[in-house]
Amino acid sequence: MWRKIASFPLKGIEEGLKAHSQLVMDTIRLLSDLIEGCDCQNWNRVKSTADRIAFMEREADDVKRGVEIKLYSGILFVGLKEDFLRLVEAMDQIADRAKEASRALASREPSKEEMEEIRDCNEKVKEMVYGTIEIVNVLIRALEMINKNKNEALSLAHEVEKYEERLDDIKLEALKMLTTREKKTSPLTYLQIRDFIFLLDMIADAAESASDIITAMVVKSGA
Repeated sequence: MWRKIASFPLKGIEEGLKAHSQLVMDTIRLLSDLIEGCDCQNWNRVKSTADRIAFMEREADDVKRGVEIKLYSGILFVGLKEDFLRLVEAMDQIADRAKEASRALASREPSKEEMEEIRDCNEKVKEMVYGTIEIVNVLIRALEMINKNKNEALSLAHEVEKYEERLDDIKLEALKMLTTREKKTSPLTYLQIRDFIFLLDMIADAAESASDIITAMVVKSGA
């Protein structure tokens, strides 16, 4: 996956990078369970899914630290070491934001009446969740294509940027819907859903940051 882009072999780091990106993707996929639990107002499911996301994020952190230690120790390759470190950190931010988002949603149980009042907003939030899962999926594909097809890697990285813009529009629509029903929900419920929306947006932002690093790495490699 990475050997051709570096000046020297990565000597085992490749496995750590693959493991980390897989854990990040697995963490993000759990957001679908989270929002489905919210949709059917099964808050035990929401809370248990948030716990699973937190566990996966801690595992990703452990793998990231191992990769960082190997990158810092010894001269493994020239020129792209800082980019690899930035990329691992940006990927880790995706899992971290997913953990924060899940905790925000699982922090309390709104009343059934409140959830009915904001149902159309919830549908827009669901759209944002599944879009967030897809943007990370496209990012992982870009990551995998770096040493297979650099032009394809660039194309996918650019697709991440376009996807982030579309998710930004969905975020604004969701916030507008939520705001119009602000007086029909408690302040705590309003803030709970608003914070969840903002944290989902941060996941997309982190994915875009990672795609920018991939673009820079491919350009530096002479694509």
